[in-house]
Amino acid sequence: MNSKRQRRFELTIPSRLEEMQAVHALIAEAVKEYKLSSEMAHWIELSISESMINAIQHGNRADPAKQATLRISSSGDAIEIIVEDEGKGFTLDKIADPTDKANLLKPSGRGILIIRSFMDEVDLSFRKGGGCRLRMVKKLRGVDGAHPK
Repeated sequence: MNSKRQRRFELTIPSRLEEMQAVHALIAEAVKEYKLSSEMAHWIELSISESMINAIQHGNRADPAKQATLRISSSGDAIEIIVEDEGKGFTLDKIADPTDKANLLKPSGRGILIIRSFMDEVDLSFRKGGGCRLRMVKKLRGVDGAHPK
C-alpha cells in the first residue's frame, strides 16, 4: 500500500437534484488530487453520480429535510467511496435485473448494474438510526501491476 497520505473528500447535501453540481465539483477535486486517468475519472464520476442520485431520489425520496453524504478517500492503491442516505433502505439482491426482458424498457434500474460492473467491491449496509450506506472500492493497480478491470 502507498504510504503517502492522500486527501479525503466529504460532502453532505440536502436531497435535491440541484445539489448534484456540488457533488460533481467534489468529484473533480478528487480526480485531480488522485491524478486519475480520464477513463478512470469518467467511470468514478458515473458511479458516484448514480449512487448519489439513487440516495436522493430513492433513499430519501427527494425530501430536502433528509441528507445524502458522500465520502471519497484513497490509499494510493484503491479509491473508497461511501454514499449514505436517511431512507428506509433496501438490499442489493432485491433489485430487479435491468437486463431481464421484462425490465428492458423501464426508464430506471441500471445504476446499480453500472456500479457493480465497474467497481471491484460493492457493499450495502444499514446505518444505525436508519438509512443505507453504500461502500464502493475501485482498485487503482492490479496485484501484478496490470490494469484493474
